[in-house]
Amino acid sequence: MKSRWSVWLFAGIAAALAADGQASPPITVEMVPGRNGFARFENREHAGNRIGYRFHEHKPMVEGAVPRDAQEAGIDVQKELALVRAFETRRGVVRYELEVKEKEWAPQKWTFLLAPAADGIEMLLQVEARETGLNSYYGVQQCFRMSGATNEGWRQEVARTPAFSEFDWWKALESEGKGPASMTHVLRLGNWEELPARKETVGARTPLGVQVDRRLSGGDLAKIPKVGPYEALMLAAVDSGLITRVSRDGDWISGIYWERTSHVTDHHPADCLHAILNIGGIPAGGTRVLRGKIYWFRGGLDELRKRWKQEFGGSR
Repeated sequence: MKSRWSVWLFAGIAAALAADGQASPPITVEMVPGRNGFARFENREHAGNRIGYRFHEHKPMVEGAVPRDAQEAGIDVQKELALVRAFETRRGVVRYELEVKEKEWAPQKWTFLLAPAADGIEMLLQVEARETGLNSYYGVQQCFRMSGATNEGWRQEVARTPAFSEFDWWKALESEGKGPASMTHVLRLGNWEELPARKETVGARTPLGVQVDRRLSGGDLAKIPKVGPYEALMLAAVDSGLITRVSRDGDWISGIYWERTSHVTDHHPADCLHAILNIGGIPAGGTRVLRGKIYWFRGGLDELRKRWKQEFGGSR
């Protein structure tokens, strides 16, 4: 991938924390040395686990027209710029910039801001469109990696997360003569449900994804049974873009949520969860900002839903 990127870890984290008297968040964020576009996270309260992230992969999913201006796009420019400026002052923020200019992509610039929190990593994505703008739907996949101790060695450089690895658990169950079991959960009709435990990629549409795919299919979703770079089999629609795994011992949660998510999927053997988010609907030269969060804390599904609703208002 030909891309230009840079990472800055804001200096003086320890001094700032000492000054305001607050405890340092247990989560740390770093870019993976020698692997452009990958980050990894560790949690000192959940030792022995390292979770990974890939910012840019595969091709975009595109539909609709490019808006003429920010008003048509529904973008409040001043409000979004203020959100970025406030986020940049957060303690321990890691910044990642990427010029996207591959052949299959409209030219654009991404700026990710990742801020460690007590229960995970709060995220902001600023998308700056160039001269062509971005279509009303411009779906891009974000890859949340939870490879385990039995995944391929190179994958473990990015993530080595035995607590959340379905691949590890399946191997253990197989040695006991048992079939695979799921650790992955989504919200469907107000209830937590498991995604089926299978090697083939599966996923689901959010309400936004249902709208987009209905337009693409002429109203017949059966015409689009699989979606995304890994052709995930689409199961019944879900309530939102929140997708998570519960640790094998049932004590920990790790999941991801982005605003404007259209589809969620899993993928094996990489042990990934994916959020396909709509960064589009940006006029030429315009900017859009999206909020997201990676959750990683000791607790259960009900506590996750509570925190997510508090932070995102139960948005889809």
